[in-house]
Amino acid sequence: MERIIKLLDGTTLHIKNEFIELITRYIQKDNIKEAGGVLFGTYAPDDQCYTLCDISEPTSLDKRSRTGFVRSKKSHQIEINKKWETSGGIVNYMGEWHTHPAPNPTPSDIDRELIRQIIRDHSNVYPKVFLAILGSDFSLYIGVADSTVSYELIFTHCLTGE
Repeated sequence: MERIIKLLDGTTLHIKNEFIELITRYIQKDNIKEAGGVLFGTYAPDDQCYTLCDISEPTSLDKRSRTGFVRSKKSHQIEINKKWETSGGIVNYMGEWHTHPAPNPTPSDIDRELIRQIIRDHSNVYPKVFLAILGSDFSLYIGVADSTVSYELIFTHCLTGE
């Protein structure tokens, strides 16, 4: 079942089942290292509607540890370009995702700075930038930063585990 989140400013975020299925493959159990990548989706500006539909998966060029993840810009940019081209320019970069080794994930200072940097660099193609963090209990933190208002995560929502 697709999940729908309504933001206070009238924006709607649709989270596709395919997205949930992909991201939960990387749940951190035991001594598994953090995983992450970029979020892909679509944006309908007339309706202020975003749809999270896919992720880039971790690559061998990413730096991963039990409590940290730094994605390779080069390898994930290749995925962003492919997704854009194969979708005819409809699917694009929407933000970042990674796992945390604990339940009920919340963003670290590093996570918050990453979102600020994306907005400062104008790496985002849409007005809002999303951050998804998957916890070890299948809970999914969703943070949203509106680049037209501030550099901060202004809305958060946590989907509970399965």
